[in-house]
Amino acid sequence: MDLSQLVSIVRESRNTTAMVFPLPDVDGCVDYAITEAGETLDAILRDKRTGDKRNNVKDSDVRREWGQCGYMIASAMIQIEDCPMMAYAASDHVTLYFVLSDLCSYRIDGYTNMLADALGNWLAVCEDNDWYATELMAETCNAFERKHLPELFEA
Repeated sequence: MDLSQLVSIVRESRNTTAMVFPLPDVDGCVDYAITEAGETLDAILRDKRTGDKRNNVKDSDVRREWGQCGYMIASAMIQIEDCPMMAYAASDHVTLYFVLSDLCSYRIDGYTNMLADALGNWLAVCEDNDWYATELMAETCNAFERKHLPELFEA
């Protein structure tokens, strides 16, 4: 899959919501992507470790949180001129920790190829979970549009 498809979905949505849902700068988007990856891990822990003593009233949805992580990675990428958008071939055994590592590496070193790597690894995690990445990205965009522009969805 060409990563530009995922980025285009987010670019279109961000253009729709621009007046009411401000786009953070690149570093802010990356930091939000890191927090969304953390919220994905939180949701995984809530599902797998139900006996742990913690606040379990939060509605956890691994897939939704992962969608928001990808959305924020793509939101960073749309702001970088000539950001790499290479075709991506899924690797074996990719986890959300690869995405976190790529995002943190970007924040440390600033190499834009790390964002493409992060989105490619995000895609690999989607594939490992049988989530269609383009559908998940479109659903995530739609959720933000519904939240920030509800008048577009009123009948």
